[in-house]
Amino acid sequence: MEKQNRGLILQEVQHVLALLFLFLLPWQTRYIWKYGQLNGGYWEYGTGSLYVTEILLWVILVLFFVNNFLKKEVWVGLFKNKNVFSLVFAGFLAVVGASVMLSENFGISYNYIFRILEGMAIMTVLFRSGQSVILNGVKDPLNTNERDSSVAFLPQNDRYVVAIWLGAVGQGALAIYQFLTQHVFASKWLGMAAQESYNLGPSVIQFADQRWLRAYGSFGSPNSLGIYLAVLFVLGFILYFKTQIPRYKILISVGQLFILSGLLLSFSRGAWLAALVGLASLFIVLFFKQKDFLRDFIKQIVFALGVAIFWIIIFYPVFNARFNLQNRLEATSVSERKGQYSESLSFIKLNPIFGVGPGVYTFALAKKYPDLASWQLQPIHNIYLLILVEMGIFGMLAIFLSVASIARLILKNNLIYAPVLTALFASGMLDHWLASLFTGMVFWWVVLGLGLKKNP
Repeated sequence: MEKQNRGLILQEVQHVLALLFLFLLPWQTRYIWKYGQLNGGYWEYGTGSLYVTEILLWVILVLFFVNNFLKKEVWVGLFKNKNVFSLVFAGFLAVVGASVMLSENFGISYNYIFRILEGMAIMTVLFRSGQSVILNGVKDPLNTNERDSSVAFLPQNDRYVVAIWLGAVGQGALAIYQFLTQHVFASKWLGMAAQESYNLGPSVIQFADQRWLRAYGSFGSPNSLGIYLAVLFVLGFILYFKTQIPRYKILISVGQLFILSGLLLSFSRGAWLAALVGLASLFIVLFFKQKDFLRDFIKQIVFALGVAIFWIIIFYPVFNARFNLQNRLEATSVSERKGQYSESLSFIKLNPIFGVGPGVYTFALAKKYPDLASWQLQPIHNIYLLILVEMGIFGMLAIFLSVASIARLILKNNLIYAPVLTALFASGMLDHWLASLFTGMVFWWVVLGLGLKKNP
């Protein structure tokens, strides 16, 4: 009995820490143990860092291991019960292992793949903590008690959704403050660097003789903030639908106001598009499968339009400048994106099978263009093309099969969550954050993990 109580306590600690992890995920507080240098300047993608959230992640993984893997029958189940997930994962490890060994920079590629495995591990924790069922014949090797196979998902999963959504509310509030004050304050404890519109380097909107600083939140770029908020804004709709208590619906609507405002003030066109695509797919799902939620959906859309119109009217010149592709900064941005696509194709032709190596595209660029400044060496703003360049056809196929097998279960068992995936996948087409930096890579797998549950 005492041993059982200890296990329950450890399990509850794991759940609390997972909630904290999801809430704190966007914060970039870290210890840098090695500064990356490339072409004589700072190189973010070659910098060795240990994030506070990463430490928290590993504490959660250790607790998960203690709670689930210190039983002989579990290990027997792992090897005895073969399923599509184990086969896909084994293939994934084999392909990425080969890609790392053939990489142009082994150290960077090793760290990159390690980040992916961290993301997959926390996805598994969220999935396992959210339910203990057998989904459509896919046997869970951790569930050694056959009598528990019909148990519905545990309520922790919904608490996880609330935790990550509340983190987005905080980021939205911070984004509003940053834009209205036109200042991003520096804090090493919060992992934030100072940003001012009058300095060269920060992301700004320029028109006439004015420079307006885009909101960063706690992220390293406005686009990262935008993607994070776009995905969780769509998730907020689902949270609103599932809530039956009126006062909680009001609170969620207020939270959505902050998230949408932060999304708009990030001025990330790709994130705006991802949110719209996610909402469009949500309407389709509701229209054909969940008509009971259509009324709530329309209410929230009208509310969101009111918020958007409010900001656009007040800061119309800034929004107008962002859509004016004749604007010098906007024209430069579009030109740079086109150049990235053209350059990436040349690397694919040279390394079509295994790519240049996971995480080392900027390193390969520096070798090809040693005269470019380090800040000019940027990943392609498209995660699918970036993965293809870095990991080749086999690596891209391995990632695709892994994600597709997860998405298939989500679509089959939790269809209402599909629009969140749509927003996530769409956002990857116009930025690299989800496949280049620790927080983005983990966020990708976290979003997948939260969808891996069965509706009650």
